[in-house]
Amino acid sequence: MNLDKLYYGTAATLALALASAGAAAQEWPRLENGKNVAECQAALQLAKLAHQSGSVLPWTHPDAIPDDFSSDLVLAPKSTSVTAGDVLEFDAEVFTQVPLPEYKPRSIYWQTAPANGKRLVVEEVPFGWRGDMHRVRVVDQAMSVKDYFGASLDERNARLGVPFSDGWRAPFIFSNESGGLWMMYIAEPGGFSGNWKVYLTASGQPKLACEVQFRPQVKRAEQLLPPALQKLAALLDRTLGSGKDDGPWQPTARVRASVQQAWANAVLRPWVTETPYNTRTEVDDNLLEWSQQDKANKKLYASILAQYDVAERALAQHYARQLRMPAEEASATARTILDIAFRMHFMINKETY
Repeated sequence: MNLDKLYYGTAATLALALASAGAAAQEWPRLENGKNVAECQAALQLAKLAHQSGSVLPWTHPDAIPDDFSSDLVLAPKSTSVTAGDVLEFDAEVFTQVPLPEYKPRSIYWQTAPANGKRLVVEEVPFGWRGDMHRVRVVDQAMSVKDYFGASLDERNARLGVPFSDGWRAPFIFSNESGGLWMMYIAEPGGFSGNWKVYLTASGQPKLACEVQFRPQVKRAEQLLPPALQKLAALLDRTLGSGKDDGPWQPTARVRASVQQAWANAVLRPWVTETPYNTRTEVDDNLLEWSQQDKANKKLYASILAQYDVAERALAQHYARQLRMPAEEASATARTILDIAFRMHFMINKETY
């Protein structure tokens, strides 16, 4: 699935969705701290665009940053995917790209002109089929690229110590009006609508200035759902099994992560739609066959069927009451969104159809 393409919908579709969403949906995103910090307000501006977009994950595509934005983007990931590798774009006047000796064509991105005696270094760290992680370090301005590399990767890590950040996501790095750099991290993969974090680098060492929240702080997205929908979500989750024998690809965990995001969007961003792997016919046929395998499956299947319509009505009521949708629109939206969330629970081999 190409999340970048999902970011863009027609202006008319987005405007209609936002008009329908009403006041409750507009409570998000919001700032935690930093309300008087210009960079935090700038991040909030981008977060609102991301929240209002059709992207499954609320994130900022470099091309989606407004032309009149208060800061210039000088380094950023071009995609939410972490599997492709070498997906950073950068301003050659601010960062110099230096190939990593051990992992060509991976690179480091070296802040060309240090500030306050320090410079930022962003390093791509390949992890095979899992993609690239991104390590950010703050080094003394006297250090040369040759000194940074040292003898080997292990030696470099031992000598330079713990990096400032070490995760799958590369930061969005901006230059403000005075030329100072600040960083914005979107949430790491695996969660659902996680916080963005903003760091200022004026003192040399980045310091957390604020976080942008996209949802209430709950551990699981199901906690955001109306009670009838929570019950259906619990029933559907039971069909997935434990996943303890999945192996390194962890397909069950991946499905559960996608489901979490689908439920969060269902409640807070109902204009977001995606195309599940399987059609409704494929899912229904497979579930029926699964239900005939034993009594426990048959009982769970019957409970899902009985709860589905109840959950759909509850979701429609949520849209009507909380998002101020007209009744007919709320019902249609609930029907579409619940169908998506339902199908997101399953990845059925299409060769059987």
